[in-house]
Amino acid sequence: MSQASLPKARNNFFLFIKILTILIFMYLFFIFINQKDLINSLASISIKEIFFIYFLYLFLPIAMAFRWFVILENFSKIKFIDLLRNIISGFSVSLIFSSALVIDAVKFMRIKKEVGYENAFILTSIDKFFTLFFKILFLLIFVVFYLHFYEEIEPNVILTLLILTFFYLLIIFRIDKIIVYFFRKFLVKRRYKNIEKIFKKTKKKIIRLIFVNLIIQLINSSIYFLIFLFLDNNLEFIKILIFVPIIELLSQFSFIIFGMKEFSTVFLLSFFNIEKELALAAALIYLFLEYLVIITLYLVLNFNKINFLKKK
Repeated sequence: MSQASLPKARNNFFLFIKILTILIFMYLFFIFINQKDLINSLASISIKEIFFIYFLYLFLPIAMAFRWFVILENFSKIKFIDLLRNIISGFSVSLIFSSALVIDAVKFMRIKKEVGYENAFILTSIDKFFTLFFKILFLLIFVVFYLHFYEEIEPNVILTLLILTFFYLLIIFRIDKIIVYFFRKFLVKRRYKNIEKIFKKTKKKIIRLIFVNLIIQLINSSIYFLIFLFLDNNLEFIKILIFVPIIELLSQFSFIIFGMKEFSTVFLLSFFNIEKELALAAALIYLFLEYLVIITLYLVLNFNKINFLKKK
């Protein structure tokens, strides 16, 4: 097979998997989901409650844009509002293609001209890397907290998890050394020196990045908490703090598997004795709010451009 045909074959493979998972998702929906109970769950939440959650959801993409701004501020002169507009554009495309990777691609394209192809790739990778790294960190912390206060677990298990969390945190603070050491084996000196330079500047903001990622995690968890609260299910907030990072990690595979976020929501919440119809209703409400928020912010941020096109 020629090199030119490899991307086409890969795209065809991903398309096949996507179509296959759509069919599987539809099969599971009609076999295992009680449509009447699902509709009743969706109907139990009022417009007023939807609007309340919607207002909170508006802060989520803003916080995500600020995280990107913190990483870029020593490398780019792009204004925060322009980064927010760029991320909203990325969200808009990602909702169409059902892939969070689109957002990373849009961010990369936005800064490529200013910082260069290589630096843009490094900065985008750092943002993605830290985002995933912090999700795992928060998950470890919340699991320790939950097991200690809500479950009867042997102290040795808690101690082991605490030690694991501590070493994981040390890795975060030394991640630049680890990554540079790894890249020395595979990259020429100029390139790994460039990575080392970028990481050195980014590492100074590690505390800010931890704080911003924690805020994002709390906002997202609060959205799910309010959805379940308004669906008349008092799912404890600490359980949601555990559930949300896992959902977000699994949803990274949505570019391959259709409905990955919704499917994993139903599956994981079954461990908390949440009915599958209720869990799916919550996932669909979250998806609806995501569309609503992105459309709203896109229209607001691009109002002048849209108005200009109308006049023209």
